[in-house]
Amino acid sequence: MPTDLLPKTRARRPPAVVLGDLTLVRPHGMAGIPVVVGTTDPADVTLRSRYVSGHVVLPGFGPAGLERSALALLELGARLADAYGGRVPLVYGTDLHLELLYRYRGELARYYLFLLNDERLGWALHDKAQFAALCAARGVLTPKTVEPGAEPARALSGLREPLVVKPKCKATWAELKAELFDGAGKARAFATRGELLAHPGFVRHARSLLVQEQVVVETAGLCSFHGFADAEGRLLASFCGRKVGTFPEFAGESSLVELTSDPAVDHAGRAAAAALGLKGPFKIDLALDRASGRYYTLEVNARYTLWNYLGAVHGVNLPAVAYAYLVDGRAPSAAPSYAPTFGWLSFYRDAMAFRERRPRGG
Repeated sequence: MPTDLLPKTRARRPPAVVLGDLTLVRPHGMAGIPVVVGTTDPADVTLRSRYVSGHVVLPGFGPAGLERSALALLELGARLADAYGGRVPLVYGTDLHLELLYRYRGELARYYLFLLNDERLGWALHDKAQFAALCAARGVLTPKTVEPGAEPARALSGLREPLVVKPKCKATWAELKAELFDGAGKARAFATRGELLAHPGFVRHARSLLVQEQVVVETAGLCSFHGFADAEGRLLASFCGRKVGTFPEFAGESSLVELTSDPAVDHAGRAAAAALGLKGPFKIDLALDRASGRYYTLEVNARYTLWNYLGAVHGVNLPAVAYAYLVDGRAPSAAPSYAPTFGWLSFYRDAMAFRERRPRGG
């Protein structure tokens, strides 16, 4: 069993146990919150951060390592709770981390502080098929969605072309990349039903996929609303963002993002959060449809994200807001404000995006 380390110094404030990279460590460090990192890589560069005072090496978050990682976190939590006289915050930055919390929330809650959505809502946000049904029931505008099932041609007949195909479960989309998504991206567009039905990867994986009507949107129309809501669903702090660049261009990972103060994005995000009844940290992905001028809700990530670092730089530190609420029971006296100034750039993805946009032979 890998060894875990308690903080090197006994801080006055209990540490946050962070399952994530530097983009989640830094917002805590900027607020003076000590950090214990949970990682699967003993050589993780995150462990070199000046904000990290201890760490635990976890076996993994896939099927083979999930239970052992939960046990390692429970062992660490027991030691920290004993050292600091109470539960400590647990911060989670990926869908796999979130799945671990859903599966072991009762056990982990003995030693850790975190705020998850109710069981039914939490799993619905984690599964795209359930999410589509939930949004339809609560009046949240989303692209029309179907599950292909055993009769995909019949299921797709009622959808408007072009079509977008996605994995049903967020945590398993990487397994479909090579065969259906050309090795990159989180979804793929098809101009016609016939083109989609003829793809061998779709035929093999139809039961693991969803198909939606495509929202025609420019990259700049891909926006997001980020917030932290208390146990009653009251929004304590929030900010809006937009994607400037992605790789690949369609359904890719962010290469350049920035904050925005667009009132329309803020209104759409708040409305979706209230309709869904979100609690804890979240990111709502929105797309501005060119034809209708309306914002569609694409998905909700009920966890912390790399955007939280960019928000913290602008003075809206959602992890710090969450820490104050969970540890001290405090909420901001007024919602933090911000003026969009900085962006976040992935040099590698942005270089790949430039290569993708460059004319062939150029």
